[in-house]
Amino acid sequence: MTSLRAFTCDDLFRFNNMKGGFFVDLFVRVSNQVAVNMYKQLGYSVYRTVLEYYSASNGEPDEDAYDMRKALSRDTEKKSIIPLPHPVRPEDIE
Repeated sequence: MTSLRAFTCDDLFRFNNMKGGFFVDLFVRVSNQVAVNMYKQLGYSVYRTVLEYYSASNGEPDEDAYDMRKALSRDTEKKSIIPLPHPVRPEDIE
């Protein structure tokens, strides 16, 4: 399963690079350290924390997410992945 995810992320990275994007991002539950570590190994970094991004069920509290980014070749100065110093809310995401 991990190798399939890595393949999919690599394809997404190449596609966006060809289209001239600045970065690729994805959202991961803060509690999912296995995924966070896997994406870090693939070159992603935590850009920001999004408060209550995931809705909970069964009376549990909503869960925060990490917006993880990987800069593409167009972003030569890596400005798109400079971490934000404060968390944001889902409605603040562009």
